[in-house]
Amino acid sequence: MLAKTALGLLFILLIWGNAVSGLKAGLACPDWPLCHGEIIPPFRWDIYVEFSHRVIGGITSVVLFILCYKRFRVYKKNYRILPLTVVVLLLFQIVLGGIVVLTRLPVNLTTIHFTNAIIIFSITFYLVYFDGISKKPDFCFSGPAGLFFILFLLVFIQASLGAYVRHLGAGLACPDFPTCLGYWIPPELSGKVLAHFTHRTVAYLLTVAFILVLFISRKSEKLKEARKNMSLAVTLLFLQIGLGILVVTSKLLFYITALHLSIGLLVLSLCLVTWFVYISKNTAAKEAY
Repeated sequence: MLAKTALGLLFILLIWGNAVSGLKAGLACPDWPLCHGEIIPPFRWDIYVEFSHRVIGGITSVVLFILCYKRFRVYKKNYRILPLTVVVLLLFQIVLGGIVVLTRLPVNLTTIHFTNAIIIFSITFYLVYFDGISKKPDFCFSGPAGLFFILFLLVFIQASLGAYVRHLGAGLACPDFPTCLGYWIPPELSGKVLAHFTHRTVAYLLTVAFILVLFISRKSEKLKEARKNMSLAVTLLFLQIGLGILVVTSKLLFYITALHLSIGLLVLSLCLVTWFVYISKNTAAKEAY
């Protein structure tokens, strides 16, 4: 229950952070760790959008620290590095969050802040799935497990690229769809246009890759455990492309961008779960042997 709570809080924190950015409330609390010099800031809607993000972050941090302590106690040998890594990354995230505010949201730091949060989310997902008792922690990067780890990495890169596009202010660099500035390939690929166009292109390539894996899974017995998850992932990716269109046509309406991130996190989660399934299968085969 504790592990699932930690993961759920992380999911909410990521989505809420996206909403804070979409509502342009990132500097509503211009100081840190206080907000307008106070523990409880004066009431104003944008201040409390940002302040509530800090509160959720604080609660999430406490729950994560407790989870990491519990996993450290039950994990064996080298796998104890995983909960320790989450603690280190979480401390880094807290400090980086303060630096991001005090330096007034620089693009590179805000992107790193988001990317680090996704890494914490992914490792926490591992801590949830492998409790160290009913399911022993293990790694496998070969065969089917390796395939889904690669898919996870591709989705992770796309999510980080999406964060870069958002914080760069390039969300409307291509204000039309399916073309970009009236071209299938814009003649001047640089700056914000390059960032936005790359994000779109990777989304299409990612969808094709998932469709291919789904097709192969329906033909291969080795991938039969992945069929349901990949079917759902492909469905979500088509929904994600539709939401991507709405993000542009709605001119970055904050709840559309938040939903866009939510679907991306679900696809990432499906890749992780499928990878974990094949890790468990590989571990069971080793123990049987």
